[in-house]
Amino acid sequence: MEAIHGSGLTRSEKARRLRRRCYDRGMTPTDPPVPEGTQPAFDPDVPSTDHQRLWTPWRMRYVGGGTKESGCVFCSRLAGDDDVDALILHRGPRTFLILNRYPYNTGHLMAIPNDHVPDFETLDPSAVTELAGLLPGVTRALRRALGCDGFNIGVNVGAVAGAGVAAHLHQHVVPRWLGDANFMPILASTMVLPELIPVTYAKLRAEVERELSTTRDDNPRSTDPANVQICLFDADHTQVLLAGSSARRHLPVTTAEVDEPLWRAALRTLDAPGAELAGWAGHRRANGGPSALAFRVADRATLPEAAHVQRQWVPIGTAQELLASESDRVVLRNALAQVDPSIDAV
Repeated sequence: MEAIHGSGLTRSEKARRLRRRCYDRGMTPTDPPVPEGTQPAFDPDVPSTDHQRLWTPWRMRYVGGGTKESGCVFCSRLAGDDDVDALILHRGPRTFLILNRYPYNTGHLMAIPNDHVPDFETLDPSAVTELAGLLPGVTRALRRALGCDGFNIGVNVGAVAGAGVAAHLHQHVVPRWLGDANFMPILASTMVLPELIPVTYAKLRAEVERELSTTRDDNPRSTDPANVQICLFDADHTQVLLAGSSARRHLPVTTAEVDEPLWRAALRTLDAPGAELAGWAGHRRANGGPSALAFRVADRATLPEAAHVQRQWVPIGTAQELLASESDRVVLRNALAQVDPSIDAV
């Protein structure tokens, strides 16, 4: 068997190691992901006799034709006002970024010109320039948010080339990891179970705005793009964590280090075992203000007291009265809409 260059392993040995990277061979498509650190020990000498599925159920509605709508899907999203629902990450003068609702991999996004044109020949040169200029910031944001190892970046021009929306030019940016959905782990029985779309959107929206807001002449932000507001709820979404003195309560805020993603900086600041990212809590319109993320924690008792900052759990209704700024109250309402739309925070 041919050895893989530089590793000393044969291809089959390499494949078996990749198979155990994230998932257990005995899983079925309905099983939840195996928590990190709890996977059974891997014996590289045990041969794999069964091939698992490349499990991408979120694409079934797309390939099954259940998602068709009248008109151009890109133009429709661009014309809307709720960018969180539309998964729009960034709006530029001539282009925008949108997360793919049916991704081939976690973080799969598209850079799209605002103009409804099918190819580069008919696209305004300034839009071509802006489209290309997005890539450095986008790839930096993806690397920081998701820790990916590389990318597939490309354009399918025309239906014959595989364009799903041939009438509106769009460029795909697909993050890649060693041992992800390429042919090696598929043959090695690996399943792909990415995180929920709202969580990926929140991570990327924060990092994309962090990258691109500093390069725009019409940047409306008055805060450091490395800052993030934090909205942490308990498991029942009945209480929220507030900071500050009793006279002036506010949502916790933290600043990320240079190479630290905002979502991880928020978890570092909370220092709450079991806390998990739930979704985006900032403005519904892209480029509309500071980054804000919604989190939840299963047990409030796991949150340690911070000696350097005053923190207190407060009922949702009371929090609206105690928060000193309207912007914080807006963030709280947006966060609740992500974690539990049935609760009225007004």
